[in-house]
Amino acid sequence: MKNLKNHIIYSENVIEKISFDKIHSIHGMSKILTDFSPYLADESKLSGEADWLFFPKSETEIITLLNFLRENNIRTYISAARTGIVGSCVPTSGSVLSLEKMNKILGFGFDKSKGYYFFRIEPGITLNEINDSLIKKDFDFITELTPGSIKKFKERNKKHYYPVDPTEMSATIGGTVATNASGARSLKYGPTREWIKRIRVILSTGVVLEIPRGKYFASNEGTFEIKNSEGSKLQFKIPNYIFNTTVKNAAGIFSKPNMDLIDLFIGSEGILGIITQIDIWIIEKRRLISNVLFFNFEEDAINFAELIRDDEELSPEFIEFFSCEALSLLKEVQKKNLGSLDIPQIPIDTRGAIFFDFPYAEEKIDKIFNQIGTITEKCNTDLSNSWSGYEHQYHIRFKHFRHSLPENINRIIASRKQKFPNLHKLGTDMSVPEKNFRNIMKYYHSVLQSANLEYVIFGHIGENHVHVNVLPKNMDELRLGEKIYEKFAIKVVEYGGSISAEHGVGKIKREYLKIMYSPDDLNEMRTLKKILDPTLTLNYGNIFDFYS
Repeated sequence: MKNLKNHIIYSENVIEKISFDKIHSIHGMSKILTDFSPYLADESKLSGEADWLFFPKSETEIITLLNFLRENNIRTYISAARTGIVGSCVPTSGSVLSLEKMNKILGFGFDKSKGYYFFRIEPGITLNEINDSLIKKDFDFITELTPGSIKKFKERNKKHYYPVDPTEMSATIGGTVATNASGARSLKYGPTREWIKRIRVILSTGVVLEIPRGKYFASNEGTFEIKNSEGSKLQFKIPNYIFNTTVKNAAGIFSKPNMDLIDLFIGSEGILGIITQIDIWIIEKRRLISNVLFFNFEEDAINFAELIRDDEELSPEFIEFFSCEALSLLKEVQKKNLGSLDIPQIPIDTRGAIFFDFPYAEEKIDKIFNQIGTITEKCNTDLSNSWSGYEHQYHIRFKHFRHSLPENINRIIASRKQKFPNLHKLGTDMSVPEKNFRNIMKYYHSVLQSANLEYVIFGHIGENHVHVNVLPKNMDELRLGEKIYEKFAIKVVEYGGSISAEHGVGKIKREYLKIMYSPDDLNEMRTLKKILDPTLTLNYGNIFDFYS
C-alpha cells in the first residue's frame, strides 16, 4: 500500500547567534556541589556530578550551548523541576542544562479540528502555573494564535484546565512531555501524548524541527528524513518493535508502523532532542463528586473498581486503590494524631478502599447514587461505609488522604535511614493487562508475605497499575527486596505488562528494561539515538546503556 503521508521534514535555519559568554553558566564541580547541589539529583535521591551548569533563556542560547558541548566533547543532562524519580536528569559527568528559565506562555488559540483551546508554552513552566493562568485568564501579553480566541475565551463563564495529572503538579510541562507522564486521571484522559498538539525540538547537532501533530508520518519502510535548505538530508529508521499500548506504559522509545513523528520525541526522556516549545490542548473543567468507599475484603474492592470502571453512566475520572496494609499504616498515623490526616477516622475493620471521582450533575445525582448503591451491594458493602463530597474542601481533603500515604512511607524510611544511611524504599511502577491483574496482586502478596517484608500497595487500579512499596528495616531486607523487585518485573512482563507504567526508565530502571525488550530491540533504540545524536551529547545513560 502506498503511504501518501509525508515522512520528510525540513529543518529551520537559525540565523540569530549569541556569544557563549552571555549565557548564564556556572563552572566548576566544587562550586556546583557546594552552591547548586539540588541540580545534581532528583526525587529518587540518586545524585551525580557535573563541571558545568547552564541556564539558557532561548533557543538561540541552547544552540550556542550545543555547539560548545560538541566542540569540547562534553555531555549534558536536561533538567528543570527535578521531580522525576528514575534519575533521568541526574548527570553522570559533563554538564546540566536547566530549562527552568524558559518558562513563558507564548501564545493562545483555538483548534477547530479538536474543538479545544490551546496554549503555546516553553518547557520550564509548571503544571501549577499553567492551571493558575487559566483561572486568572491574564492573557494580556500573550500572542493570539487564532483571531478572536482570547476574547471569546474570557467571555465564556467556564473554568478550563490541562487534564494531565501526574500527582506532582510542580513538575514542568517539558519534563512531563519527555516522560509521557500520566497519573490517576489517565484513566479518563490518557497520558501526556494525547494532549500535545505541537512541539519544537533542537537536536544535539543544532538542527531545529517544528513538529505539529498530524503532519509527518513514518514511511511504510519505517523511515523519516530531515532536509535543510541547502539540500543535505538525514534519514533515520524507527525501531521495528511495536510499543506496547495495551497497558499503561512509559518504558522505551515509542514506535509503531506509520507513526506520527511527534510521538517519537514524546516519552523519549531527552535522549533524542531538547523540546523547546509545546502546544497543549485544554478543556472545560467538570464539577465532580469525590468518594472513598471501604471494604472488608480486598477482593471486594477489586470487584467494585472493575464494575465502576466499566459503567458508562458513572464515567469516573480516576479509580485509586488502598490495600489492607496501606490502610493499616494510615490508621496507625491516625491513632497517634487523629487530626493529622484531616479526614474522618478510617473504619477499624476495613481491609481495602477505593477512592474515585465522578461528574456531578444535580438532575442525575439520585440516579447515580442508586446505581453506586446497587454496585456496592454486589461487593458486600454499602454507602454508609463511605465518605463523599462535592465541595472544593472535600476534593482537597480526599486528595490529601491519597497523598498522605507516600508521604508517611517516606517519613518511615527517613527515620530508618538514621541507623542505615543507604536504606531506601523500593517502589514498583508496573502495569499488567486487565485479565492478569488479580493474578499479579496474588503474586505480590504471596511473595512479600513469604519474605516477611513490610509493604503497602496503592495506586491506579482503574488501569491495572498499582504501586507496591517495600519498606525495608535494614540492609539485609533491602537486598532481599531488590531481588524480589526483579522477580516482580519478570512476572509482569510474562503477563504482557510494563516495568514502568508512568515514571519512565531513566537510569534506575535500565536493567529491568532488558527484561521487557530483546537485545535487538535495545540495539535499534541505540542506533536511532546515534543517528539523531551522533556525539551522544544528550542524556547519555537514560533508558539504555552502551555497554551491552
